[in-house]
Amino acid sequence: MDYDVVHAAISDLRKKQIFFIGGVMKSGTTWLQLLLDAHPQVSCNGEAHFTRGLAPLLQHAFTQHSQLIAEKNKSIFNELQGYPVLGDEDIQYLLASSISLYLLRQSKDKPTAHAVGEKSPKNVLYFDVFDALFPTAKFIHIVRDGRDCAVSGWFHNMRLSRDWTLKAHGSMDAYVLSFIDGWAKDVAGAQAIADANPARVRQVRYEDLMANVESVLADLFTFLNVDSGQAVLAQCRSAASFETLSGGRPAGQENLNSFFRKGEPGDWRNHMSKDLNAAIRNRAGAWLERFGYS
Repeated sequence: MDYDVVHAAISDLRKKQIFFIGGVMKSGTTWLQLLLDAHPQVSCNGEAHFTRGLAPLLQHAFTQHSQLIAEKNKSIFNELQGYPVLGDEDIQYLLASSISLYLLRQSKDKPTAHAVGEKSPKNVLYFDVFDALFPTAKFIHIVRDGRDCAVSGWFHNMRLSRDWTLKAHGSMDAYVLSFIDGWAKDVAGAQAIADANPARVRQVRYEDLMANVESVLADLFTFLNVDSGQAVLAQCRSAASFETLSGGRPAGQENLNSFFRKGEPGDWRNHMSKDLNAAIRNRAGAWLERFGYS
C-alpha cells in the first residue's frame, strides 16, 4: 500500500459533502439510502455501524495497548522516560481516518459522486460525534410514526427469528410498548441535535416521502449540493420505488417474508387495539403529536 496515495485520496474525499442518515429502526432509513444512492452524484451505503461497532472496538484496542505500554514503562523502563501513549485527540484522528477509509472504499466505483454518505439507524443518536470527526458533514434524520415502526419491527423480528421474538416479548402488544419507549427516546435525542444544528440537519417524515417522493428528494439533493433536476428525480424514484425493491408488489400488498413487507403508512391501525393505542399515547404522545401523528 502506498500510504501517501491513500492519505491524499482520503483528503480529497473529505472535501466532498460527507453526510450521515439515521432514524429509529424501521423508519425507512434503507429506502431513503437507496433513493439517494440512485443519484449519479451521490454514494450512499449502509450499514457500517461506525459509532456502535467500530468506535468502541478501536477505543478498547487502544486502551489495552496503552495499558501494556504503561506496564512496561513502569516495570522495565521506570528509570527512563518510557514510551508515549495516544491521547483522546489521537484516537479521534484514527477513528475519523478509519471512517474516511470506509467511505473511500464505498465510493470508489462511483467517481462522479460529489456527496458521500452512510446509513445506520442509530446514527441518529451520534450526529454530534460525527460532527466532531467531520466538521462540514450534514445529517438526515428520517422520522416515521412510532406505531408503524413498532408493527414493522415486530414482523421484521418474527421473520428473522420467530422463536427468539416470542420468547423475548411474548406478544406484539408487549413488543410495541417496549419499542415505543425507545422510539420516543431516540426521537427526542435526534431532535435535540437538530435544534442545535438547524443548518446541517434535515428531518424527513417517512409519510411525506411516501406521498411526494420527488419533492422531498429535491429538497435533500439541494441540501447535499447535487443536481435536483426533474430527470434525476424521476430516475431515483424509479430505481428505488417500493414496487422495484419488492420485486413487483405495489405498496400496501403484504409479504411477510420480505424485508420490504408492506410499505403502507398507518398500518398500525390494523394491528392495535384502542387500549394499546391509548397506552402508547400515554408514553409517547407528545412526540407523536410533535411530528403530526394523530
